[in-house]
Amino acid sequence: MSNRPPSAASSGPDLCACGLLGDLPRRFLDGRDLDLLEPLRFVLPGEEDQVRAPSGPAADRGTVATALAEANARYEHPCAAALAEVLADPATLVVITGQQCGLGAGPLFTLTKAAACVRWAEALTRRGRRTVPLFWMASEDHDYAEVARAYFPPAGPEALTLGEDPEPLVPVGGRHLGPEAAALLARVRDAAPNDDYRRRLDDCRNDLEPDRCFAESFARLMVRFLGDRCPLLVDSQLPALKEASVPVLRRLIERRREVDGSLGSAAAELERRAVRLQVRSRQGEAPLFLIDDAGERRRVVWTGNGGYRLRGGGAGEVSALLEGLDRQPQSVSPGVLARPVVQDAVFGTALQILGPGELAYMTQARSLYGAVDVPAPAIVLRPQVVLLGARERRWLDGLEAEGIDLAAVLSRPDELDGLLASRLDLDFLGAAGEKLEAAIDDLAAGQTSVDESLGAAWQKTGANLKRTFALFERRVVAAAARRDEVLRGRVMRLRAHCLPNGKLQEREFTSLHCLASYGRALVRELGSIDRDPRHLQPLSLDRAGPAADETAAKNETGIPPRA
Repeated sequence: MSNRPPSAASSGPDLCACGLLGDLPRRFLDGRDLDLLEPLRFVLPGEEDQVRAPSGPAADRGTVATALAEANARYEHPCAAALAEVLADPATLVVITGQQCGLGAGPLFTLTKAAACVRWAEALTRRGRRTVPLFWMASEDHDYAEVARAYFPPAGPEALTLGEDPEPLVPVGGRHLGPEAAALLARVRDAAPNDDYRRRLDDCRNDLEPDRCFAESFARLMVRFLGDRCPLLVDSQLPALKEASVPVLRRLIERRREVDGSLGSAAAELERRAVRLQVRSRQGEAPLFLIDDAGERRRVVWTGNGGYRLRGGGAGEVSALLEGLDRQPQSVSPGVLARPVVQDAVFGTALQILGPGELAYMTQARSLYGAVDVPAPAIVLRPQVVLLGARERRWLDGLEAEGIDLAAVLSRPDELDGLLASRLDLDFLGAAGEKLEAAIDDLAAGQTSVDESLGAAWQKTGANLKRTFALFERRVVAAAARRDEVLRGRVMRLRAHCLPNGKLQEREFTSLHCLASYGRALVRELGSIDRDPRHLQPLSLDRAGPAADETAAKNETGIPPRA
Protein backbone atom coordinates (compact mmCIF):
# COMPACT_ATOMS: atom_id res chain seq x y z
CA MET A 1 0.00 0.00 0.00
CA SER A 2 1.25 3.46 -0.80
CA ASN A 3 1.69 5.84 2.10
CA ARG A 4 -1.05 8.37 2.67
CA PRO A 5 0.18 11.89 3.46
CA PRO A 6 -0.54 13.04 7.01
CA SER A 7 -3.71 15.04 7.55
CA ALA A 8 -3.43 18.78 7.83
CA ALA A 9 -2.04 19.82 11.18
CA SER A 10 -4.38 21.31 13.73
CA SER A 11 -3.30 23.43 16.66
CA GLY A 12 -2.58 20.50 18.97
CA PRO A 13 0.23 17.98 19.46
CA ASP A 14 0.72 15.10 17.03
CA LEU A 15 -0.58 12.05 18.90
CA CYS A 16 1.69 9.72 16.95
CA ALA A 17 4.82 11.77 17.67
CA CYS A 18 3.89 11.97 21.36
CA GLY A 19 3.49 8.20 21.60
CA LEU A 20 -0.17 8.54 22.58
CA LEU A 21 -1.60 6.31 19.82
CA GLY A 22 -1.20 2.57 19.50
CA ASP A 23 0.73 0.85 16.75
CA LEU A 24 -2.21 0.02 14.47
CA PRO A 25 -3.80 3.50 14.45
CA ARG A 26 -0.37 4.93 13.63
CA ARG A 27 0.03 2.54 10.72
CA PHE A 28 -3.40 3.31 9.32
CA LEU A 29 -2.99 7.08 9.67
CA ASP A 30 0.23 6.77 7.66
CA GLY A 31 -1.49 4.67 5.00
CA ARG A 32 0.31 1.46 5.93
CA ASP A 33 -1.18 -2.06 6.25
CA LEU A 34 -4.65 -0.89 5.22
CA ASP A 35 -5.26 -4.35 3.76
CA LEU A 36 -5.72 -5.50 7.39
CA LEU A 37 -9.04 -3.61 7.31
CA GLU A 38 -10.38 -4.70 3.92
CA PRO A 39 -13.19 -4.68 2.84
CA LEU A 40 -13.58 -1.69 5.21
CA ARG A 41 -12.22 1.59 3.84
CA PHE A 42 -10.16 3.75 6.20
CA VAL A 43 -10.76 7.44 5.47
CA LEU A 44 -9.64 10.81 6.78
CA PRO A 45 -11.21 14.28 6.77
CA GLY A 46 -10.99 15.56 3.22
CA GLU A 47 -11.81 12.13 1.79
CA GLU A 48 -15.58 12.44 2.12
CA ASP A 49 -16.06 11.21 -1.44
CA GLN A 50 -14.99 7.76 -0.24
CA VAL A 51 -17.98 7.67 2.11
CA ARG A 52 -20.87 6.33 0.09
CA ALA A 53 -24.09 4.41 0.43
CA PRO A 54 -23.63 0.62 0.62
CA SER A 55 -24.12 -1.29 -2.61
CA GLY A 56 -27.18 -3.48 -2.93
CA PRO A 57 -30.74 -2.95 -1.73
CA ALA A 58 -31.19 -0.13 0.77
CA ALA A 59 -31.94 -1.19 4.33
CA ASP A 60 -35.60 -0.81 5.30
CA ARG A 61 -35.23 1.37 8.37
CA GLY A 62 -38.82 2.56 8.71
CA THR A 63 -39.92 0.39 11.63
CA VAL A 64 -36.70 0.90 13.55
CA ALA A 65 -36.83 4.66 12.89
CA THR A 66 -40.33 4.86 14.34
CA ALA A 67 -39.23 2.97 17.46
CA LEU A 68 -36.16 5.20 17.82
CA ALA A 69 -38.33 8.31 17.58
CA GLU A 70 -40.44 7.04 20.48
CA ALA A 71 -37.45 5.98 22.59
CA ASN A 72 -35.58 9.25 22.05
CA ALA A 73 -38.72 11.24 22.86
CA ARG A 74 -38.73 9.46 26.24
CA TYR A 75 -35.12 10.59 26.70
CA GLU A 76 -36.44 14.12 25.90
CA HIS A 77 -34.29 14.44 22.78
CA PRO A 78 -35.44 17.72 21.19
CA CYS A 79 -34.83 16.44 17.64
CA ALA A 80 -36.09 12.86 18.06
CA ALA A 81 -38.88 13.04 15.46
CA ALA A 82 -36.86 15.01 12.89
CA LEU A 83 -33.81 12.72 13.06
CA ALA A 84 -35.96 9.58 12.89
CA GLU A 85 -37.76 10.92 9.82
CA VAL A 86 -34.44 11.49 8.08
CA LEU A 87 -33.28 7.99 9.08
CA ALA A 88 -36.40 6.39 7.60
CA ASP A 89 -35.56 7.78 4.14
CA PRO A 90 -33.62 5.00 2.33
CA ALA A 91 -31.57 7.63 0.49
CA THR A 92 -30.13 8.99 3.75
CA LEU A 93 -26.55 8.10 4.63
CA VAL A 94 -25.92 6.83 8.15
CA VAL A 95 -22.92 7.80 10.28
CA ILE A 96 -22.67 5.81 13.48
CA THR A 97 -20.55 5.59 16.60
CA GLY A 98 -21.20 4.16 20.04
CA GLN A 99 -20.08 3.20 23.51
CA GLN A 100 -21.13 1.31 26.60
CA CYS A 101 -23.67 2.97 28.89
CA GLY A 102 -21.23 4.29 31.48
CA LEU A 103 -22.13 5.95 34.77
CA GLY A 104 -22.37 9.74 34.45
CA ALA A 105 -22.44 9.34 30.62
CA GLY A 106 -19.12 7.50 30.72
CA PRO A 107 -15.64 8.90 30.02
CA LEU A 108 -15.26 12.24 28.26
CA PHE A 109 -14.40 10.53 24.97
CA THR A 110 -18.05 9.38 24.84
CA LEU A 111 -19.06 13.01 24.28
CA THR A 112 -16.20 13.44 21.80
CA LYS A 113 -17.46 10.48 19.79
CA ALA A 114 -21.00 11.84 19.73
CA ALA A 115 -19.80 15.31 18.71
CA ALA A 116 -17.59 13.86 15.96
CA CYS A 117 -20.52 11.82 14.65
CA VAL A 118 -22.58 14.99 14.26
CA ARG A 119 -19.65 16.84 12.66
CA TRP A 120 -19.15 14.09 10.07
CA ALA A 121 -22.88 14.00 9.32
CA GLU A 122 -22.83 17.76 8.79
CA ALA A 123 -19.76 17.56 6.55
CA LEU A 124 -21.38 14.91 4.33
CA THR A 125 -24.68 16.80 4.23
CA ARG A 126 -22.86 19.95 3.09
CA ARG A 127 -21.57 17.93 0.14
CA GLY A 128 -25.15 17.31 -0.97
CA ARG A 129 -25.74 13.90 0.67
CA ARG A 130 -28.22 14.05 3.51
CA THR A 131 -26.79 12.18 6.49
CA VAL A 132 -28.08 11.24 9.94
CA PRO A 133 -25.86 10.68 13.01
CA LEU A 134 -26.57 7.65 15.24
CA PHE A 135 -25.07 6.63 18.59
CA TRP A 136 -25.19 2.91 19.42
CA MET A 137 -25.61 2.35 23.16
CA ALA A 138 -24.04 -1.06 23.86
CA SER A 139 -26.54 -1.90 26.59
CA GLU A 140 -26.27 -5.69 26.07
CA ASP A 141 -22.67 -5.83 27.30
CA HIS A 142 -22.11 -7.22 30.78
CA ASP A 143 -18.84 -5.48 31.64
CA TYR A 144 -20.13 -3.99 34.89
CA ALA A 145 -16.68 -2.99 36.14
CA GLU A 146 -16.27 -0.65 33.19
CA VAL A 147 -19.68 1.04 33.26
CA ALA A 148 -19.89 1.31 37.07
CA ARG A 149 -16.65 3.30 37.33
CA ALA A 150 -16.46 7.11 37.33
CA TYR A 151 -13.55 9.47 37.96
CA PHE A 152 -14.30 12.83 39.57
CA PRO A 153 -10.98 14.55 40.45
CA PRO A 154 -12.49 16.73 43.24
CA ALA A 155 -13.43 13.53 45.11
CA GLY A 156 -9.88 12.19 45.14
CA PRO A 157 -7.21 10.62 42.95
CA GLU A 158 -8.97 7.26 42.58
CA ALA A 159 -11.99 6.45 40.44
CA LEU A 160 -15.24 5.87 42.33
CA THR A 161 -17.26 2.71 41.72
CA LEU A 162 -20.67 1.30 42.52
CA GLY A 163 -19.01 -1.69 44.21
CA GLU A 164 -18.81 -5.35 43.29
CA ASP A 165 -20.95 -6.76 40.51
CA PRO A 166 -23.79 -8.81 42.02
CA GLU A 167 -24.86 -10.23 38.62
CA PRO A 168 -21.70 -10.70 36.50
CA LEU A 169 -23.36 -12.14 33.38
CA VAL A 170 -26.49 -9.95 33.22
CA PRO A 171 -26.49 -7.22 30.53
CA VAL A 172 -25.90 -3.92 32.29
CA GLY A 173 -28.16 -1.66 30.25
CA GLY A 174 -31.37 -2.79 31.94
CA ARG A 175 -29.94 -2.98 35.45
CA HIS A 176 -30.75 -0.30 38.03
CA LEU A 177 -28.08 2.05 39.27
CA GLY A 178 -29.08 1.31 42.85
CA PRO A 179 -28.57 3.36 46.01
CA GLU A 180 -24.79 3.25 45.47
CA ALA A 181 -25.19 5.82 42.69
CA ALA A 182 -26.87 8.31 45.02
CA ALA A 183 -24.14 7.77 47.61
CA LEU A 184 -21.45 8.32 44.97
CA LEU A 185 -23.11 11.51 43.76
CA ALA A 186 -23.39 12.79 47.34
CA ARG A 187 -19.69 12.14 47.89
CA VAL A 188 -18.79 14.07 44.75
CA ARG A 189 -21.15 16.89 45.72
CA ASP A 190 -19.51 17.18 49.14
CA ALA A 191 -16.12 17.54 47.43
CA ALA A 192 -17.37 20.05 44.83
CA PRO A 193 -14.79 22.82 44.25
CA ASN A 194 -17.41 25.59 43.91
CA ASP A 195 -21.12 26.33 43.90
CA ASP A 196 -21.41 26.18 40.10
CA TYR A 197 -20.06 22.63 40.07
CA ARG A 198 -22.46 21.65 42.85
CA ARG A 199 -25.51 23.16 41.14
CA ARG A 200 -24.69 21.45 37.86
CA LEU A 201 -24.51 18.12 39.69
CA ASP A 202 -27.84 18.84 41.36
CA ASP A 203 -29.47 19.45 37.98
CA CYS A 204 -28.50 15.91 36.97
CA ARG A 205 -29.61 14.23 40.18
CA ASN A 206 -32.91 13.05 38.70
CA ASP A 207 -31.09 11.16 35.93
CA LEU A 208 -29.00 9.27 38.48
CA GLU A 209 -31.79 8.10 40.77
CA PRO A 210 -31.38 4.56 42.14
CA ASP A 211 -34.31 3.21 40.10
CA ARG A 212 -32.89 4.47 36.80
CA CYS A 213 -31.36 1.76 34.66
CA PHE A 214 -27.92 2.30 33.17
CA ALA A 215 -29.16 2.73 29.59
CA GLU A 216 -31.89 5.24 30.46
CA SER A 217 -29.61 7.25 32.75
CA PHE A 218 -26.90 7.32 30.09
CA ALA A 219 -29.31 8.37 27.34
CA ARG A 220 -30.96 11.11 29.37
CA LEU A 221 -27.59 12.55 30.37
CA MET A 222 -26.36 12.49 26.78
CA VAL A 223 -29.43 14.41 25.67
CA ARG A 224 -29.19 16.77 28.63
CA PHE A 225 -25.55 17.53 27.87
CA LEU A 226 -25.69 17.77 24.07
CA GLY A 227 -29.27 18.93 23.42
CA ASP A 228 -29.98 19.35 19.72
CA ARG A 229 -26.35 18.40 19.01
CA CYS A 230 -27.01 14.86 20.25
CA PRO A 231 -27.12 12.02 17.69
CA LEU A 232 -30.16 9.79 17.58
CA LEU A 233 -29.56 7.29 20.42
CA VAL A 234 -29.88 3.58 19.63
CA ASP A 235 -30.39 1.20 22.57
CA SER A 236 -29.01 -2.16 21.38
CA GLN A 237 -31.80 -3.94 23.33
CA LEU A 238 -34.62 -1.99 21.64
CA PRO A 239 -37.21 -4.63 20.59
CA ALA A 240 -37.65 -3.22 17.06
CA LEU A 241 -33.88 -3.25 16.58
CA LYS A 242 -33.65 -6.85 17.78
CA GLU A 243 -36.39 -7.81 15.30
CA ALA A 244 -34.52 -6.08 12.48
CA SER A 245 -31.32 -7.93 13.46
CA VAL A 246 -32.82 -11.39 13.02
CA PRO A 247 -31.81 -11.92 9.34
CA VAL A 248 -28.12 -11.15 9.89
CA LEU A 249 -28.02 -13.06 13.19
CA ARG A 250 -29.57 -16.02 11.40
CA ARG A 251 -26.82 -15.90 8.75
CA LEU A 252 -24.16 -15.76 11.48
CA ILE A 253 -25.62 -18.98 12.90
CA GLU A 254 -26.37 -20.79 9.64
CA ARG A 255 -22.95 -19.94 8.17
CA ARG A 256 -21.11 -20.74 11.38
CA ARG A 257 -18.37 -22.72 9.61
CA GLU A 258 -17.63 -19.88 7.19
CA VAL A 259 -17.76 -17.37 10.06
CA ASP A 260 -15.40 -19.48 12.17
CA GLY A 261 -13.01 -19.91 9.27
CA SER A 262 -12.97 -16.23 8.35
CA LEU A 263 -12.29 -15.17 11.94
CA GLY A 264 -9.55 -17.76 12.19
CA SER A 265 -7.92 -16.55 8.98
CA ALA A 266 -8.02 -12.92 10.10
CA ALA A 267 -6.46 -13.85 13.46
CA ALA A 268 -3.73 -15.90 11.79
CA GLU A 269 -2.81 -13.01 9.48
CA LEU A 270 -2.58 -10.60 12.40
CA GLU A 271 -0.34 -12.97 14.32
CA ARG A 272 1.82 -13.46 11.24
CA ARG A 273 2.39 -9.70 11.21
CA ALA A 274 3.05 -9.58 14.96
CA VAL A 275 -0.18 -7.67 15.70
CA ARG A 276 -1.67 -8.36 19.13
CA LEU A 277 -5.15 -9.87 18.91
CA GLN A 278 -7.90 -7.94 20.67
CA VAL A 279 -10.06 -11.07 20.98
CA ARG A 280 -8.57 -14.53 21.40
CA SER A 281 -11.00 -17.35 20.80
CA ARG A 282 -10.77 -21.08 20.21
CA GLN A 283 -12.07 -22.78 17.11
CA GLY A 284 -15.82 -23.13 17.29
CA GLU A 285 -16.42 -20.19 19.63
CA ALA A 286 -19.14 -18.08 18.05
CA PRO A 287 -19.08 -14.26 18.09
CA LEU A 288 -22.53 -14.58 19.66
CA PHE A 289 -24.07 -14.88 23.11
CA LEU A 290 -27.33 -16.41 24.25
CA ILE A 291 -29.28 -14.71 27.02
CA ASP A 292 -30.72 -17.64 28.98
CA ASP A 293 -33.84 -17.92 31.10
CA ALA A 294 -31.96 -16.51 34.10
CA GLY A 295 -31.12 -13.38 32.10
CA GLU A 296 -27.43 -14.29 31.91
CA ARG A 297 -25.48 -13.64 28.73
CA ARG A 298 -23.34 -16.69 27.84
CA ARG A 299 -20.98 -17.36 24.95
CA VAL A 300 -22.18 -19.82 22.28
CA VAL A 301 -19.73 -22.57 21.28
CA TRP A 302 -20.45 -24.84 18.31
CA THR A 303 -20.01 -28.53 19.10
CA GLY A 304 -20.45 -30.01 15.63
CA ASN A 305 -23.19 -32.36 14.42
CA GLY A 306 -25.70 -29.52 14.61
CA GLY A 307 -25.23 -28.77 18.30
CA TYR A 308 -24.00 -25.98 20.54
CA ARG A 309 -23.15 -25.47 24.18
CA LEU A 310 -22.98 -22.40 26.38
CA ARG A 311 -19.84 -21.44 28.20
CA GLY A 312 -20.62 -22.05 31.86
CA GLY A 313 -23.37 -24.59 31.27
CA GLY A 314 -26.25 -25.48 28.98
CA ALA A 315 -26.46 -27.02 25.51
CA GLY A 316 -28.89 -27.56 22.65
CA GLU A 317 -29.43 -28.04 18.96
CA VAL A 318 -28.69 -25.28 16.45
CA SER A 319 -32.16 -25.76 14.99
CA ALA A 320 -33.65 -24.92 18.39
CA LEU A 321 -31.37 -21.87 18.63
CA LEU A 322 -32.71 -20.62 15.29
CA GLU A 323 -36.28 -21.23 16.39
CA GLY A 324 -35.59 -19.31 19.59
CA LEU A 325 -34.13 -16.44 17.56
CA ASP A 326 -37.33 -16.17 15.52
CA ARG A 327 -39.53 -16.47 18.60
CA GLN A 328 -37.47 -14.28 20.96
CA PRO A 329 -35.02 -12.09 19.00
CA GLN A 330 -33.75 -10.52 22.21
CA SER A 331 -32.31 -13.90 23.29
CA VAL A 332 -29.38 -13.79 20.84
CA SER A 333 -26.78 -11.08 21.38
CA PRO A 334 -23.79 -10.23 19.16
CA GLY A 335 -20.34 -10.16 20.72
CA VAL A 336 -17.81 -7.40 20.18
CA LEU A 337 -16.69 -8.81 16.81
CA ALA A 338 -20.23 -9.37 15.47
CA ARG A 339 -21.73 -6.11 16.72
CA PRO A 340 -20.41 -3.97 13.81
CA VAL A 341 -21.74 -6.26 11.09
CA VAL A 342 -25.16 -6.55 12.81
CA GLN A 343 -25.36 -2.79 13.25
CA ASP A 344 -24.39 -2.14 9.63
CA ALA A 345 -26.80 -4.75 8.28
CA VAL A 346 -29.72 -3.06 10.07
CA PHE A 347 -28.85 0.54 9.21
CA GLY A 348 -26.95 0.27 5.92
CA THR A 349 -24.11 2.24 7.51
CA ALA A 350 -22.01 4.51 5.31
CA LEU A 351 -19.42 5.50 7.97
CA GLN A 352 -18.38 4.18 11.37
CA ILE A 353 -16.49 6.42 13.81
CA LEU A 354 -14.16 4.39 16.01
CA GLY A 355 -11.75 4.88 18.88
CA PRO A 356 -8.17 3.55 18.73
CA GLY A 357 -9.05 0.33 20.56
CA GLU A 358 -12.12 -0.30 18.41
CA LEU A 359 -10.02 0.23 15.30
CA ALA A 360 -7.86 -2.69 16.41
CA TYR A 361 -10.97 -4.85 16.93
CA MET A 362 -12.02 -4.14 13.36
CA THR A 363 -8.96 -5.96 11.98
CA GLN A 364 -10.74 -9.12 13.16
CA ALA A 365 -14.39 -8.07 12.80
CA ARG A 366 -13.87 -7.02 9.17
CA SER A 367 -13.78 -10.69 8.12
CA LEU A 368 -17.49 -11.13 8.90
CA TYR A 369 -18.78 -8.72 6.27
CA GLY A 370 -18.05 -11.07 3.39
CA ALA A 371 -19.03 -14.15 5.38
CA VAL A 372 -22.61 -12.92 5.92
CA ASP A 373 -22.99 -10.67 2.84
CA VAL A 374 -23.16 -7.27 4.54
CA PRO A 375 -21.75 -4.30 2.55
CA ALA A 376 -18.76 -2.86 4.36
CA PRO A 377 -18.79 0.84 5.30
CA ALA A 378 -16.00 3.35 5.50
CA ILE A 379 -14.39 3.79 8.92
CA VAL A 380 -12.64 6.74 10.51
CA LEU A 381 -10.65 7.29 13.69
CA ARG A 382 -12.32 9.67 16.12
CA PRO A 383 -10.69 12.96 17.13
CA GLN A 384 -9.27 13.36 20.64
CA VAL A 385 -9.44 16.42 22.89
CA VAL A 386 -7.96 17.79 26.10
CA LEU A 387 -9.80 20.35 28.23
CA LEU A 388 -7.97 23.40 29.52
CA GLY A 389 -9.70 25.70 31.97
CA ALA A 390 -8.63 29.30 32.51
CA ARG A 391 -6.02 28.24 35.08
CA GLU A 392 -4.51 25.53 32.85
CA ARG A 393 -4.53 27.89 29.89
CA ARG A 394 -2.48 30.37 31.93
CA TRP A 395 -0.04 27.61 32.86
CA LEU A 396 0.37 26.67 29.21
CA ASP A 397 0.76 30.27 28.07
CA GLY A 398 3.54 30.72 30.63
CA LEU A 399 5.29 27.53 29.54
CA GLU A 400 5.05 28.46 25.87
CA ALA A 401 6.77 31.75 26.71
CA GLU A 402 9.61 29.58 28.06
CA GLY A 403 9.70 27.50 24.87
CA ILE A 404 7.77 24.52 26.26
CA ASP A 405 4.67 23.63 24.25
CA LEU A 406 1.86 21.15 24.98
CA ALA A 407 3.54 18.42 22.96
CA ALA A 408 6.57 18.67 25.25
CA VAL A 409 4.37 18.53 28.34
CA LEU A 410 2.80 15.31 27.06
CA SER A 411 6.06 13.68 25.98
CA ARG A 412 7.64 10.73 27.76
CA PRO A 413 9.14 11.60 31.16
CA ASP A 414 12.72 11.03 29.98
CA GLU A 415 12.16 13.29 26.97
CA LEU A 416 10.59 15.91 29.22
CA ASP A 417 13.56 15.72 31.61
CA GLY A 418 15.87 16.13 28.64
CA LEU A 419 14.02 19.22 27.48
CA LEU A 420 14.09 20.82 30.92
CA ALA A 421 17.73 19.90 31.39
CA SER A 422 18.63 21.33 27.98
CA ARG A 423 18.00 24.77 29.43
CA LEU A 424 21.24 24.23 31.37
CA ASP A 425 24.75 23.64 29.99
CA LEU A 426 25.27 19.87 29.96
CA ASP A 427 27.75 19.73 27.10
CA PHE A 428 30.24 18.05 29.44
CA LEU A 429 28.13 14.88 29.32
CA GLY A 430 28.47 14.60 25.56
CA ALA A 431 32.20 15.26 25.71
CA ALA A 432 32.66 12.68 28.47
CA GLY A 433 30.64 10.14 26.53
CA GLU A 434 32.82 10.58 23.46
CA LYS A 435 35.97 10.14 25.58
CA LEU A 436 34.57 6.97 27.14
CA GLU A 437 33.77 5.51 23.70
CA ALA A 438 37.30 6.29 22.54
CA ALA A 439 38.82 4.80 25.67
CA ILE A 440 36.79 1.60 25.28
CA ASP A 441 37.90 1.31 21.65
CA ASP A 442 41.56 1.81 22.65
CA LEU A 443 41.35 -0.79 25.39
CA ALA A 444 39.66 -3.25 23.01
CA ALA A 445 42.49 -2.86 20.53
CA GLY A 446 45.09 -3.18 23.29
CA GLN A 447 43.74 -6.32 24.86
CA THR A 448 43.53 -8.00 21.46
CA SER A 449 47.25 -7.46 20.93
CA VAL A 450 47.92 -9.12 24.31
CA ASP A 451 45.51 -12.06 24.21
CA GLU A 452 42.70 -12.49 21.66
CA SER A 453 40.88 -14.84 24.04
CA LEU A 454 40.04 -11.83 26.21
CA GLY A 455 37.75 -10.44 23.48
CA ALA A 456 34.50 -11.90 24.79
CA ALA A 457 35.24 -10.79 28.34
CA TRP A 458 36.09 -7.28 27.17
CA GLN A 459 32.89 -6.98 25.14
CA LYS A 460 30.94 -7.63 28.33
CA THR A 461 33.04 -5.18 30.31
CA GLY A 462 32.71 -2.47 27.67
CA ALA A 463 28.94 -2.93 27.54
CA ASN A 464 28.75 -2.63 31.34
CA LEU A 465 30.76 0.59 31.26
CA LYS A 466 28.43 2.08 28.67
CA ARG A 467 25.33 1.09 30.65
CA THR A 468 26.78 2.55 33.83
CA PHE A 469 27.58 5.82 32.09
CA ALA A 470 24.10 5.96 30.51
CA LEU A 471 22.52 5.47 33.95
CA PHE A 472 24.68 8.22 35.42
CA GLU A 473 23.84 10.49 32.47
CA ARG A 474 20.12 10.02 33.09
CA ARG A 475 20.60 10.89 36.75
CA VAL A 476 22.49 14.07 35.85
CA VAL A 477 19.79 15.07 33.36
CA ALA A 478 17.03 14.46 35.96
CA ALA A 479 18.96 16.43 38.58
CA ALA A 480 19.46 19.29 36.13
CA ALA A 481 15.76 19.28 35.32
CA ARG A 482 14.90 19.54 39.02
CA ARG A 483 17.07 22.62 39.47
CA ASP A 484 14.37 24.84 38.04
CA GLU A 485 11.70 23.64 40.45
CA VAL A 486 9.19 26.41 39.71
CA LEU A 487 9.17 25.71 35.99
CA ARG A 488 9.17 21.96 36.55
CA GLY A 489 6.27 22.31 38.99
CA ARG A 490 4.21 24.12 36.37
CA VAL A 491 5.00 21.47 33.78
CA MET A 492 4.10 18.60 36.09
CA ARG A 493 0.84 20.22 37.23
CA LEU A 494 -0.25 20.70 33.63
CA ARG A 495 0.89 17.20 32.75
CA ALA A 496 -1.13 15.72 35.63
CA HIS A 497 -4.20 17.62 34.42
CA CYS A 498 -3.80 16.40 30.83
CA LEU A 499 -2.70 12.86 31.74
CA PRO A 500 -4.51 11.99 34.98
CA ASN A 501 -3.31 8.65 36.31
CA GLY A 502 -0.94 8.56 33.36
CA LYS A 503 -3.76 8.28 30.80
CA LEU A 504 -5.19 10.76 28.34
CA GLN A 505 -7.65 13.01 30.15
CA GLU A 506 -10.65 12.04 28.02
CA ARG A 507 -10.16 8.38 28.97
CA GLU A 508 -10.26 9.16 32.70
CA PHE A 509 -12.46 12.21 33.36
CA THR A 510 -16.13 11.30 33.57
CA SER A 511 -18.42 13.30 31.27
CA LEU A 512 -20.53 14.49 34.19
CA HIS A 513 -17.43 15.91 35.90
CA CYS A 514 -16.49 17.82 32.74
CA LEU A 515 -19.97 19.29 32.34
CA ALA A 516 -20.11 20.19 36.03
CA SER A 517 -16.75 21.93 35.65
CA TYR A 518 -17.38 23.88 32.44
CA GLY A 519 -21.13 23.90 31.72
CA ARG A 520 -22.35 24.83 28.27
CA ALA A 521 -18.93 26.18 27.29
CA LEU A 522 -17.84 22.57 26.81
CA VAL A 523 -20.85 21.79 24.62
CA ARG A 524 -20.11 24.81 22.45
CA GLU A 525 -16.48 23.76 22.02
CA LEU A 526 -17.38 20.15 21.24
CA GLY A 527 -19.90 21.37 18.68
CA SER A 528 -17.09 22.79 16.55
CA ILE A 529 -14.27 20.30 17.07
CA ASP A 530 -12.00 19.47 14.18
CA ARG A 531 -12.46 15.96 12.78
CA ASP A 532 -8.69 15.50 12.47
CA PRO A 533 -7.78 12.26 14.34
CA ARG A 534 -4.00 12.76 14.32
CA HIS A 535 -3.69 15.82 16.54
CA LEU A 536 -4.85 16.21 20.14
CA GLN A 537 -7.15 19.22 20.23
CA PRO A 538 -6.89 21.54 23.24
CA LEU A 539 -10.29 23.04 24.06
CA SER A 540 -9.82 26.27 26.00
CA LEU A 541 -12.64 26.67 28.51
CA ASP A 542 -13.43 29.16 31.23
CA ARG A 543 -14.38 28.04 34.71
CA ALA A 544 -15.81 31.51 35.40
CA GLY A 545 -19.28 30.09 35.99
CA PRO A 546 -22.80 30.74 34.71
CA ALA A 547 -22.14 34.30 33.56
CA ALA A 548 -20.00 32.89 30.76
CA ASP A 549 -22.76 30.56 29.58
CA GLU A 550 -24.51 33.01 27.30
CA THR A 551 -26.15 30.20 25.34
CA ALA A 552 -27.26 28.24 28.41
CA ALA A 553 -30.85 27.12 28.43
CA LYS A 554 -32.27 29.84 30.68
CA ASN A 555 -30.82 28.61 33.94
CA GLU A 556 -27.77 29.68 35.85
CA THR A 557 -25.98 26.34 35.89
CA GLY A 558 -25.30 25.91 32.19
CA ILE A 559 -27.08 22.52 32.08
CA PRO A 560 -30.67 22.58 30.81
CA PRO A 561 -33.26 21.63 33.43
CA ARG A 562 -35.77 18.83 32.89
CA ALA A 563 -39.35 19.81 32.33
